Amino acid sequence: MTGSMDRATSGVPANPGGATTGETWPDDEGSTEIALLAGRAMAQMSNSNGNMIFYRGFQRCKVCSVRLCTSLVARSIEPVIFSAVRASDKSRKSNSKIFFDTTLSDVGFGWNAKSSEFVCFYPGSYFFTFTAVSDSGSHFKAALMKNSDEVATVWGERVGYQSASNTVILNLEKNDRVFVNMKEGEIYETSKVGRGYTTFSGFRLY
Repeated sequence: MTGSMDRATSGVPANPGGATTGETWPDDEGSTEIALLAGRAMAQMSNSNGNMIFYRGFQRCKVCSVRLCTSLVARSIEPVIFSAVRASDKSRKSNSKIFFDTTLSDVGFGWNAKSSEFVCFYPGSYFFTFTAVSDSGSHFKAALMKNSDEVATVWGERVGYQSASNTVILNLEKNDRVFVNMKEGEIYETSKVGRGYTTFSGFRLY
């Protein structure tokens, strides 16, 4: 991409989203002067192949020579995914953190299988879901915890084998802990090792 672009005709605002707060976009070395909305930058530009270089507070694409304000270029999102199943024998009753016997997937940093906690390494927004089943003749209440705060709960009736689940999106800072606590009653698990009715999963959104 070479030549000049008129902001008035390009449909791209001179100060997208207030990100540049009145700064002048320089036009040195004959490069195209352009401002992209952050969402467009995320969709159209990638530095995964090493095609972005830094220059005087801007990033320049080595392929097309377009410069982007560094505040608008999508940051690289490291994937974080985990999924665990089957509550351990000692954590199926009230007043206990649920420990999971089996980790099905664990990508990136965060999931601690030993403590059955997700510990945030990359600050951002995360999706979490958890499920449990009531034991025969017992209700249960389980809660998703963010550090010491109860952020979501599930409830299963005492009529037996009632499944309950919940889903949340949490904004986490580094070292925030997310885990599942048994609050009341008792949950049921299958006797077959490697399978489970109790689940806890999550992944990074941004």
